[in-house]
Amino acid sequence: MPAIHLIKKSEGGLPPIVPVAGEANTYTSGFWTLSEETARSLVGGQIYFHAHQRDPSFYGGQIVDAHRAVDGAYPDKIVFKFIFSADCKDVRTTSSGWAQEMK
Repeated sequence: MPAIHLIKKSEGGLPPIVPVAGEANTYTSGFWTLSEETARSLVGGQIYFHAHQRDPSFYGGQIVDAHRAVDGAYPDKIVFKFIFSADCKDVRTTSSGWAQEMK
């Protein structure tokens, strides 16, 4: 199953994790730098958010959509939409393969 691990900085850093209005346990997180093709290949897979590479994930879920932001301060960056899953918390990954705060 495809998966992506991302560093979410806690001190005012991007990207925010935002609830989707009217959709229970559903969130978006943007704005990520990766190709749209790669992002779309992750739909159906898991997303994991970490404070640091060596820390276990603190949040995550199943990716249900990935698209380019079309307006705002970060156009052309990727936004993931995901459904929260408790199974995506406290997950560790190896230290290899990290690049630009993602793996």
